[in-house]
Amino acid sequence: MFTRTRSRSLLGTTLLLAAGCAQQWESVLDGTVYTRTHINRYPVAITAVDGVYSLQNPRYVDAGTRRLTVEAPPVGGMREPVRKEFDFKVERCVRYWLAAQRATALSPDFELVIDHAEVVPGCRPHGAAAAVQGSLPSPSDKPIPVPKR
Repeated sequence: MFTRTRSRSLLGTTLLLAAGCAQQWESVLDGTVYTRTHINRYPVAITAVDGVYSLQNPRYVDAGTRRLTVEAPPVGGMREPVRKEFDFKVERCVRYWLAAQRATALSPDFELVIDHAEVVPGCRPHGAAAAVQGSLPSPSDKPIPVPKR
């Protein structure tokens, strides 16, 4: 009797762990700078995704167009970080490293750029039976446009 109860609890624990292997997100947004070779490129804090605020870095999100609120570090002589909002298209099973690109080291204005992107290996979003192959965005160093208000 004792072994039957013990084996049932072990089976239940195993099933819970196996169910947790599939992630509940599709892509990753990271505000850490990936490359150190670009001048005037700074890390960003992704403070909100679609109006949901969090201090978590990296942020795990679903694919689609997302509204990002990001903050770049303040420039010399300033105290407050610069906050901007961007519409950003997220592809499935891709990890993005986002960064703030400034014209000069003393310019508070910045553009959000994709510093690096790579496919998440073994990505199984929302309990997919097999791993999903992600597609990388086309490589470009162009900034992500700020939407008109």
